[in-house]
This record gives sequence, C-alpha cells and structure tokens, in this order.
Amino acid sequence: MPQGNITYLRHNEKITIYLTKNYCNDIKANDIGDAVGLHPDYANHIFKKAFGTTISDYIAELRIAHAQRKLLTTDMSITDIAYECGFNSIARFNATFFKKIQCTPREYKKKIVK
Repeated sequence: MPQGNITYLRHNEKITIYLTKNYCNDIKANDIGDAVGLHPDYANHIFKKAFGTTISDYIAELRIAHAQRKLLTTDMSITDIAYECGFNSIARFNATFFKKIQCTPREYKKKIVK
C-alpha cells in the first residue's frame, strides 16, 4: 500500500476514534481538525471519501443509536435522553430522529417497548 494511503487511513482512524469518544459533546469542525491535526474541511473531505457520509451525519447516526439504546433500556425522559446524547434542542433531536428512523422518539418507544 502506498505511503499516502496509509497516512489517509490513519487520519480517518483518528477522526473515527475522536468522534466515537466525543459524540455526546458539542463538537465543532475546528475541534475535529485540532484533534487529528488537519484542516477541518480536509478532515471532512477524506472522511466522506472513505465512508460515504459527512462527519456531521456520522455524528448524528452515533447520537441516534445512543438515543435508541436509552429509549429501550431506561426510563429517562425523551428530553433528558436528547441532551445526554449531544443534541442542543428537543426540536433538533426530534427532527434528526425522524429523519434517521422515520418516526418520533415517542412513537419509537411505544412501538418497541410494549
């Protein structure tokens, strides 16, 4: 494998590790760039090239997966789950959840937890 590809893979690995550890926090593009030593736009470019999704969409997927686990395994309120999973507002949480899962968090919990 050419040296450039190895560096490219290492950068994506660093980005993925950073996101996995920090997705519940408020993450800015500069935070990611600083954490992996790249310009934020370049970090997003190589991530999208490797994974077919943007960093922000990947963060949303991590947050929604976390929210789904919380909805299924806890009695926490939907509001508490939204904030714990890194969303800054209930409206953003509900919109993102609906976009990814095709139902609201409340509908999801009712459908799954009977």
